[in-house]
Amino acid sequence: HGWRAQANHEILVLGRGAVRLEIPQAWVVELDDDSVKVFDKKPPDDDCTLAVSYHHWPAAGAKLSVASLVRSVLENDKRSFFAIDPLVEQTRIDIVLAWAQGRFIDTRSNREACGRLCIARSAGIQALLTFDFWSSDLAACDPRWSMFLATLQLGQWVADALRGPSLS
Repeated sequence: HGWRAQANHEILVLGRGAVRLEIPQAWVVELDDDSVKVFDKKPPDDDCTLAVSYHHWPAAGAKLSVASLVRSVLENDKRSFFAIDPLVEQTRIDIVLAWAQGRFIDTRSNREACGRLCIARSAGIQALLTFDFWSSDLAACDPRWSMFLATLQLGQWVADALRGPSLS
């Protein structure tokens, strides 16, 4: 097939191409009730977690900006962020996205953590990505987040996600 991942990475595909991005090859993938979760190590020994979900977004909803949705979600998040960094907005040829980072205290370990949240929209699909990690791991997790967003594709449908796009 025509999909290629960078070295030591693999391609995660949801909904036969509704969402596609690269993840580190050694990470652990688990299905949840409402998302696919990707852990750097098998839980409960993980230090960071990426969660990815999507839904079909009607054209009429395009008036709601992804930036306003991100702000609203972060302000009402159950983790009670004590600090929220400035919002980052990005418009690509086929995707509009916004993301921000909040800091919170993880109640299970009483340790400071970061939560990043991105909403991306394209081709009738709206994706939600969250990435939680320890604040002390920011230097290692920041390039991972950049890679997730750089490789994010929406609405590139395929008949068989195991084969990728058909090449003629």
